[in-house]
Amino acid sequence: MDLASVTQGDQALLYMERYVDEGARTYSPLAGRTEAAPRYRPESDTPWFDLVTFNAPRDRVSVFQADPAPALLHHFIRPEGVLFAVHPETWANDTVEGLGDIRALPRDTPIRVAPTASTRTVLALEPPKNVPGHFLKLHYPVRISRFNRELRLKNIHNSVAVSRDLANLRFDKFAYLPDTLGIAFGADEQSWGFLIRETWPRPFVTGRFLIPCFALYAGDLNHPDAPPLLVQMIDRLAAEPVPFVINRVFAPVVECWARVARERGILLESHAQNTLLEVDRDFVPRRVVHRDFDVWVDPGARHRAGLEIPFLGRGMAADTDEAVKQHYSLVYDQFIGHHFFGYVAGILKSYYGVDEEIVRAQVREVFHRSFPDAGRSFPARTMFKFRNEVPPGRNVMLEDMQQPSVWR
Repeated sequence: MDLASVTQGDQALLYMERYVDEGARTYSPLAGRTEAAPRYRPESDTPWFDLVTFNAPRDRVSVFQADPAPALLHHFIRPEGVLFAVHPETWANDTVEGLGDIRALPRDTPIRVAPTASTRTVLALEPPKNVPGHFLKLHYPVRISRFNRELRLKNIHNSVAVSRDLANLRFDKFAYLPDTLGIAFGADEQSWGFLIRETWPRPFVTGRFLIPCFALYAGDLNHPDAPPLLVQMIDRLAAEPVPFVINRVFAPVVECWARVARERGILLESHAQNTLLEVDRDFVPRRVVHRDFDVWVDPGARHRAGLEIPFLGRGMAADTDEAVKQHYSLVYDQFIGHHFFGYVAGILKSYYGVDEEIVRAQVREVFHRSFPDAGRSFPARTMFKFRNEVPPGRNVMLEDMQQPSVWR
């Protein structure tokens, strides 16, 4: 992919989501696995498919809001009922609980979509006039990578609650794609549904464009000889590779993550799929845009900050201090350090001959400057990762690596 095409907006973003991820899913033996049908995978040649939709009575659904755009809210929450969307593979699966009740509802106009890198999050391709651009994150009970991708009421509630909470953060390097509307069919813990994520980052700045962070270093499926977008950006800006990556990519990611964790007690999963680099028309990176907020929360950090805990499931974190530290390590050391920064450092080494330890040492300095009290939140002298085995359901199984982190 040519860097100049990034300015084509949503069209370029969708292309990167679907096809600029070659070599980006090798961070674990389970990363590239999927049970999704081939036509619904992002790398498919199928340009679009239609979501099945129904008109659900308002009293049969649970609705969660985080200041959605009015036109978007009115598109889904209507006087005659709620527009309820289902992935076609979920709709055809007779084993999905509650589906019989949904199938009995009146059908509505299908929503034409294309998959993004996460497979179950899709971009609405032809929204009605005046309805803002949006993604839909769907209940898709098949295993993709490590987990079964169910989307239960708790996940929907918490994603919207985190979006609402992030509106309180003020930091010029931070932005987010808000999950502003969540809809579940029913009101009990087994109820499932979907999320609506707006395509414009908040706070919104005109003249900016988004690059999924994995597309900075991944190959282009359709243009395998094209250099990575990060290399094109460095060359175009005539930038020194290491200072550019540290100051424009790594430091903003670490600073944003640490600030959200310390001030809000929210452990954003800021790996390369959940972060996007926002660039201006000259391709200069300006902010890190975050997405996907079904994440862990540290109740202790929120109590210390005097914040309420409006989340379901005991704050989404484990009970003991040691278990909480393990989650901090998993999210930072593995998701950010190993799954994201390690790949970028590899690009610096292969294209510019950079010693990766020089990069890691500078990141460690940024980390300790951004998180000076890290000893209270992280395990000492070790780090944790997911076990390399398929977990039952959404249970988390962690493994002590018995070695210090190279990124903090």
